[in-house]
Amino acid sequence: MSAVEERFEYSLDQLSIPAFFTLRERADDRLLVGLMLIPITYGILANVALIFTVKGNKEIIANPSYYLLVHIAVCDLAILLFELSFRMGGIVFRQAYLGSAYSPLNYTIHFFRQCAWWSFVFELTLTAVNRFVCICFIGRYDKLFTHRSMLLAVIIISILGVLMSTPHLFPCCRVMFFFDIWTSAYYPSDTWYLQFDYVVTIITIGIITTSYLGVCWRVRQKRVATSGKKRRQQVHIALQVGLMSGIYILNCLTWNIVPYIKATRLTNGIYFSLNSLQCASHPTIAFLLNGRIRAALIRAASSRSQQRASTGSSPTLTRKNGVYRVESRPNQTDTLR
Repeated sequence: MSAVEERFEYSLDQLSIPAFFTLRERADDRLLVGLMLIPITYGILANVALIFTVKGNKEIIANPSYYLLVHIAVCDLAILLFELSFRMGGIVFRQAYLGSAYSPLNYTIHFFRQCAWWSFVFELTLTAVNRFVCICFIGRYDKLFTHRSMLLAVIIISILGVLMSTPHLFPCCRVMFFFDIWTSAYYPSDTWYLQFDYVVTIITIGIITTSYLGVCWRVRQKRVATSGKKRRQQVHIALQVGLMSGIYILNCLTWNIVPYIKATRLTNGIYFSLNSLQCASHPTIAFLLNGRIRAALIRAASSRSQQRASTGSSPTLTRKNGVYRVESRPNQTDTLR
């Protein structure tokens, strides 16, 4: 790649932490960082809680479909950590953090972020197919989606995510974060990968849409919702995945509309903030719509509080040689542990 002459908005003296909080010129940066820290922080905590809740509950993890949900949460967590450490740092410190928008650090870190993104896209697509088979072809579901096949699917999808992102390491298809204008973009802008990105995204949207048209058709027949508690739980999971898929499709449409709007910092800020909002919405949907996950989270939280309460010592009064002494003795719950 040929060297590109860059002009920076701020000098290095204006990129210190005190300058970030005091300079009037950086008020827009402070506003964006302050607003974005809310969904990023919440999303990180919520996805961590979701992962530990599902992995820590034997009843839930016995369902192979939850392997896909955990993998999606891991991808969301990776993307949010990227937003927090890389994009927020790039906005605050600009060239003091990256040196240059065209530095190898910029596109290399984006490669790992894209690995998590494409793994999420493929995982969400497979999850939609999983719900379609579960609702529409109940007899074949248990044969197709076993523990072994789900673990293998997670591994294959992770490999596909890496392969899909590998072109970003080459000069023809790099993705870079331009911190002065708050947005990421392909460089060069006329790369062939942009069209390839569109094609793959359209295919995934088509598969997700087709799967949920089949799910909706089946549910409207009223054969699933009345076939027992287990089937109703499967419908609730389908609704959860359907909302996650709807947010993904809405964001994809927005990402293809925003670039045609007049490019401003505001539109660019909205453009890249959608990732954080999407990643934060997934565990929220899971906790709100999935009663098993919600109940497991409540039980885990209550058991931890009980364990903390039982770690203390109970004082006892003993008498030795005519002298009373107060001694501490572990609680019964401690000795049984």
